[in-house]
Amino acid sequence: MTEYGTQDDGSFRRKHVDTIRSDMGRNFKDEVGDDVELRQNSPQQAFIDTVAPELAQLWEATEAAYYASFFEDSFGEQLDKQLALAGFSRIPSRSATGEVVFSRDDPAPDDISIPAGTVVTTSRTETQPAIPYETTDGVTLNEGQTEVTAPIEALKPWQTEIDEEWLGEETNVGADSITRFDDPVAGVDDVTNPNPTGDEGLGYVSGRDRETDAEFKLRYQNSLAASGAATLRAIRSSVFNAAEGIRSVGVDEVHAAGDYGVTVTVLAPDVPDDDVAQALLDSRAGGLESFGSESGTATLGDGIERTEHFERATRVEIYVEADLTTSDTFPTDGEDRITDGIVRYIGGEATDGITYPGLEIGDDVIIDQVFRRVMEVQGVIEVDLQIGTDPNALAGSNIDVAATEAAMTGVTEVTINVL
Repeated sequence: MTEYGTQDDGSFRRKHVDTIRSDMGRNFKDEVGDDVELRQNSPQQAFIDTVAPELAQLWEATEAAYYASFFEDSFGEQLDKQLALAGFSRIPSRSATGEVVFSRDDPAPDDISIPAGTVVTTSRTETQPAIPYETTDGVTLNEGQTEVTAPIEALKPWQTEIDEEWLGEETNVGADSITRFDDPVAGVDDVTNPNPTGDEGLGYVSGRDRETDAEFKLRYQNSLAASGAATLRAIRSSVFNAAEGIRSVGVDEVHAAGDYGVTVTVLAPDVPDDDVAQALLDSRAGGLESFGSESGTATLGDGIERTEHFERATRVEIYVEADLTTSDTFPTDGEDRITDGIVRYIGGEATDGITYPGLEIGDDVIIDQVFRRVMEVQGVIEVDLQIGTDPNALAGSNIDVAATEAAMTGVTEVTINVL
């Protein structure tokens, strides 16, 4: 194994600036002799101090280029290009739609035209900018009338200068939030939105943020089995991706008493039975039967309804406490890294807000695997680790999980103490 660069385990070890300074000083003395003093104010040391940061940046660029070839370690545009080779593209942000009412105090003396593209905004606050919307159709405030309703849509990132973080989910605003004109409309006194924007129950489109790197990677990983329709992995992938509220999926074959089919177990407390049934019907092969104590109605392409059976799992909360002894190389965000590693192994919502499937339903929680996620973070010297289903009764042993249970954890259930 080489000391720096690509390692045998597939990682990349770059040389840091302090190491570069030390190595350059040692190499300089090897060439010209040990009697040369590299004092802080000497020309030789000044040269080393000037060149070392540049070389360190080259090492960083080499490391970034190496990891860019693996989608798991890529980010941003690198990740987009990696997964584009597999036919995947990132889900873009989506602007919320809604309606506003333009009004005046007195009846209009003449018809007042309000063209499409008229920009209205929310009020600016200390914590957020004014969020802009535009009318998508032209409307007319007729003579003798005092108000008219127009459809609106939040501006796209390329249509405004405000940051994209305010143009996705943030465009779903409450009623009476849009009250300002970007430019005054002659003959119109006020504007407001009587209903919340993005309310799908009212037929509006809900605003959505651009898919993050973590969400993009997870969606790609969960879809890898989709091409193998009717395999157990494909059925699990299809059902897991059928609804946002499905947290975990287990699939088992059934071979008993002449029956042949599958039993699908889901951890999905907020997902309707019919949605799970539809996902199951869409993923399994014809001729296979579905088994389970729960059922829902699914619809075939020709409109024929079928009853699909499945099982619902119960969530088992897993609590983790780790007392760490660390070195100076322990990163400032080391606690979050450890927490995320544990959550991704077991399953649950990590610090990035993404819910990871983790272990399959019925899988036991192995403490050595939790220990591994802790020790993966640089600077961890020693760890005293305990896990359990009761925060007041933790132990250093594995946790048994029943066939109809799903182990899950989260940021609040994982406690990391740096001693």
